[in-house]
Amino acid sequence: MSFEHSLVVHFAPYQLMMICIIGPIILAVTGLFLIRKIAPTESLKQYHDIAGPFLNTIGAIYGIFLALVVATTWQFYSTTASNVTEEARCLQSLYLDSDAFPEEFREKARQLMRDYRDSLVNREWKSIQQGEPDPKSTELLHSIARTYAHFKVSDASEAAYFHESVKNINTLQSLRSSRIEDSGSGLLPFLWGVILAGGVATVCFSYLFGARKLHAHAIMTILLTGVVCLALYAIVNLDFPFTGLVAIGPEAFTKLNLH
Repeated sequence: MSFEHSLVVHFAPYQLMMICIIGPIILAVTGLFLIRKIAPTESLKQYHDIAGPFLNTIGAIYGIFLALVVATTWQFYSTTASNVTEEARCLQSLYLDSDAFPEEFREKARQLMRDYRDSLVNREWKSIQQGEPDPKSTELLHSIARTYAHFKVSDASEAAYFHESVKNINTLQSLRSSRIEDSGSGLLPFLWGVILAGGVATVCFSYLFGARKLHAHAIMTILLTGVVCLALYAIVNLDFPFTGLVAIGPEAFTKLNLH
């Protein structure tokens, strides 16, 4: 488990907000006060002409990069949510298509599907918060696949439904694998290094503007740091779609009619 993932898993949303937003703001304001003690306002004014263009350039580059990361992370989250819905639909289709098969086979397959759905909702949704699959859910899905693998088709009608059911099983396995993989993958440490370094550089450059009133400068620093940290907080929450403030729940499966 990565450091980023462990933060989301082990800290409540409000605690994570303290770490990602409030903490950096306090550090940024503390840094501003230290700089103003070391360098008086008058001495900072000599840097205004050169610091302005530099801050504009750094801010623009960093803003574009940060927006790209947030947009990509949101796309990843949205795709994962869509895959969960599609996974539930495949299970529902598999259940409905079993009507075409003999009663004994149908009841056995449907019971396995109900057990699998219950295992996903009650067990696997907890384990994927850690980025791990649930062994019981894995075994139940394999049992469904084995049940269909041993079925002998008797006519053309059954053959058509059997072919469609096998497609649904394969899709179900593929979507589940993607869901498990998505639950534990996050941004590369290298990208986090670039994001954090860019944020620190942007905030530190703002120290070079010597506003006459310290409280006004402090408010601007708080706003700048807050905006950057809000973006970082959004990335951390969206990066692991089954954990944290905007976690994707198992509602798509609980709404299934498997009776």
